[in-house]
Amino acid sequence: MSTTDDDTLPGIPNVGKADLDAMVENERPDPREELADVEADTDLGVAMAEDAQRVARGELTGDQYWEKYDEAAADEFGEAYQETPNPAVDAGDQTVSTGTAESLSCAVGSMDTVAAESAQVEGEEPDGGIGAGDEKWGMVIDLQKCVGCDSCTVACKSENRTPPGVSYNVVMEEEHGEFPNVTRTNVPRPCMQCDNPPCVQVCPVSATYKMDDGVVNIDYDRCIGCRYCIIACPYGARYFDFGENYDDEVDEAGELTSPEYGVDRGPREEGKSPIGNVRKCSFCTHRLERGEEPACVETCVGDARNMGDLENPDSDVAQMADSSRAFQLKEDEGTDPNVYYLK
Repeated sequence: MSTTDDDTLPGIPNVGKADLDAMVENERPDPREELADVEADTDLGVAMAEDAQRVARGELTGDQYWEKYDEAAADEFGEAYQETPNPAVDAGDQTVSTGTAESLSCAVGSMDTVAAESAQVEGEEPDGGIGAGDEKWGMVIDLQKCVGCDSCTVACKSENRTPPGVSYNVVMEEEHGEFPNVTRTNVPRPCMQCDNPPCVQVCPVSATYKMDDGVVNIDYDRCIGCRYCIIACPYGARYFDFGENYDDEVDEAGELTSPEYGVDRGPREEGKSPIGNVRKCSFCTHRLERGEEPACVETCVGDARNMGDLENPDSDVAQMADSSRAFQLKEDEGTDPNVYYLK
């Protein structure tokens, strides 16, 4: 899989971008297996997810997408679909025209209202709250510095109190060669926080939305757990919360509340969000609001992770993302991630 030359650093495999994309693809769940125990229609979910990816690639417009699936989504999800402002008429590239939106079964409204309702922090002014800043958050991960220690994975789980089976940050690993000539590829994979996210396109109830600061978030109170977004994500970065806990390993683990999105939801209880919802990395939005780095960035022992404002040309992150070493995973998908890697 890998090749070596005189410029390759010791222990750092010279792996092509296609190989890294293949590692990501291997992390994705099988669509039909993922939806096998979901009440929502599997065939509809697979079709909507595939076409949501086509929208991201520019092969289908938002108008065409929702004209195609409006009736089926209304039949499948009923009031949950009809009463949410989906699709938004002012949410960037993955949007529909006003004329098309008015012809659909769902409500016509601004995605800004959905984001504002779910992201508002108690005590904030109307224009405040999570995601209301001027930054466009992005992350740059230096693959030559990642040592595969998994400290980012552990820090993320500890910070966000994620249950078994839910890991927002994983480190994909592949070993190359034979002893003693062995190298290893370590590729950390958070949510890509795409500018053109299929997960937003496919969600029938506007539970997944993109904020102005570049972060894709989930409103747990809107999420109906259909999991269509899980199979629409080209990066396998979404997980379903089945309600499991670490109680057998940590006393009262289920009593610890997650700080996600600045909302205190109390102890985990069956039938109470986020149990039964889809979950994902949010760049530790609650920490960004406090002026802190995401837990994975703060904990990285090799300083491989970097966080900052992609729209500030003077920021280290913006300069690294613009360097000749920078690339995005699965660029052909058209998702335009806000996570960059340095080769």
